Amino acid sequence: MQLVREEIDIAALTHRANHPECGAVVTFSGTVRNHQGSRKVVKLGYQAYEDMAQAELSRVVTEACQQWPSLRTCLAVHRLGEMPVGESSVFIAIGAPHRPEAFAALRFVIDTLKQRVPIWKKEYYEDGETEWLHPEDGCCAHSDQ
Repeated sequence: MQLVREEIDIAALTHRANHPECGAVVTFSGTVRNHQGSRKVVKLGYQAYEDMAQAELSRVVTEACQQWPSLRTCLAVHRLGEMPVGESSVFIAIGAPHRPEAFAALRFVIDTLKQRVPIWKKEYYEDGETEWLHPEDGCCAHSDQ
């Protein structure tokens, strides 16, 4: 349930998600890919209204825990700032006694995060152009050069 500016430590978060009562730890890492459609992407930048984003991210995690009360851990981290292709921009780890609720909760957290948490993505293309995208719909809000 945090926003960070440094590289996400996936191994540490996965370890934190483990719990003696968990038979399932399900993780999701959203990574920077090298293309958007036919355009070559060289890096991404994420910005947020941090207080609002942190509060909404916490609400999403709380809702997941309420909807699936058997969850033992629910961790969500989103990185802000610029990052190159291959790095993780968002990481979620869910620990639960059984896999069905772990998978369902993870899907809920990533889908709801993308819909409600005010974080915006800027793509930097190989040709020098940039484009702001809203993570919810993946289409451009505006383009600048």
